[in-house]
Order: sequence, then C-alpha cells, then structure tokens
Amino acid sequence: MLGFVFFAVGILSIILLLVGLKFTFLNFMYNHGVLTMIVQLALLFGGMIMLYVSRTSSEEE
Repeated sequence: MLGFVFFAVGILSIILLLVGLKFTFLNFMYNHGVLTMIVQLALLFGGMIMLYVSRTSSEEE
C-alpha cells in the first residue's frame, strides 16, 4: 500500500512538473533544482521496489 502511494506521488509529480504544474503539499521541495528531480525519482523507484519486495516476499512463505 505504501509503495503504491510513493509510486503514484512520484509519477504524478514528474508528469505534472513536465506540464508546468506542482503538487501543493510538495511546494517546499520545488525550489531546490536538481534535488527536486532526485527526490521525485527516489519516490518513483522506491515505490516500485517496495511493491516488488512486498509481492515476492508473500509468495515465498
């Protein structure tokens, strides 16, 4: 669940940034240049990793 939320926020923030829009709850992050993109990518890939780990760990048990 948390992985999906991270993934969704990451992908939506990147898509919205490409069209010139921003999430208001992430406003503190948008003034830091490259760090903004790094955090968004970390949310995106972190969410994907969390989803993968949660799916594979339940199959092994």
